[in-house]
Amino acid sequence: MANVAIGASSLRNQGAPGVIDAARTFLAGLTLRHLKGIEPCRYATWLDTTTRRLQASFPAGAKEKWGAARKAINIFMCHSQMNRELSIEYGLVQLAEVMETPLDKLSATTLCEWAGDRNLPRWPGVGRLTPEVSRAYQDFASEIAKQKGIPRACLDVLLWTRIK
Repeated sequence: MANVAIGASSLRNQGAPGVIDAARTFLAGLTLRHLKGIEPCRYATWLDTTTRRLQASFPAGAKEKWGAARKAINIFMCHSQMNRELSIEYGLVQLAEVMETPLDKLSATTLCEWAGDRNLPRWPGVGRLTPEVSRAYQDFASEIAKQKGIPRACLDVLLWTRIK
């Protein structure tokens, strides 16, 4: 799943060669069984810890890229949750509402368009994304996902196709 989820363009230009390979290696070794039975309210803590661990595994020159690590994990978790076998085996269906939508320039641009006069922070790019800016986008994404009746984890399908 790590190789499928993290494509060649997922993490390009993130400060050092080898970021994609590091992310794939880290994600391939990630133990999802820790999530089986986890209460949804504890997922955010797991996600924060896992983001920092992936970030630390990046090569020199990319270790400060919190946004790249978060994007990789969110893509991987969304793909895993949508995979029937993985979702059943690790109880990921129960986490779909609390999983984050992967953020990048395209998804952020669409969210900003949908926000209208609501002021989302200026998009800094994946490489400069901070937890605070990410939270603002994720909070708005949660509102949109609820309006559309879909899990926030799946919202990027609409963001990428720009379906209103």
